[in-house]
Amino acid sequence: MSSERHDHKATPRDGGSAAKRPERDRCIIRIHVAKRELGMSDKDYREALEGQTGKTSCKDMTLSQLYTVEAYFKKLGFKPTIKKRPFAKRKSPVSQGRQVDKIRALWIEMANNGDIRDGSENALEAWVQRMSAKFNHGRGIQKVDWLEQEPYVCSRLLESLKQWQKRCIKNREK
Repeated sequence: MSSERHDHKATPRDGGSAAKRPERDRCIIRIHVAKRELGMSDKDYREALEGQTGKTSCKDMTLSQLYTVEAYFKKLGFKPTIKKRPFAKRKSPVSQGRQVDKIRALWIEMANNGDIRDGSENALEAWVQRMSAKFNHGRGIQKVDWLEQEPYVCSRLLESLKQWQKRCIKNREK
């Protein structure tokens, strides 16, 4: 009996490091998308896999075999698309009636009225950090939700935002 320990879950099937696992999973996803976009039946799909690698399932293939199958599907006309995400602007979470939520709502309302260029959560957090430093001994609060820990600072920021909104409304009326 061997004293070696075999941990099959610790190593990916391609024999590489665990860091390659996400690429392997992405490759399998692309192959399945190709199957769907090429309109292949399950029988045709399995025959194509076996013809290219000798295996009928992606889960049994190495990463290089998956690349071979992917290249074959590209020759058949599959065109993978990369989802391009523009600079991710986070959206605000759902309101729960807290003072922090009132700040968010006011921020979004001002953005919708054109008073604020960027109504994203990232922009709100930048404003909160900059403004909270004035009321928090020079230390800005980085996250809007953290304002709940500092009720004084939170109420001051809410009042500051209200005053800003009043000035914007006054300027629009002129």
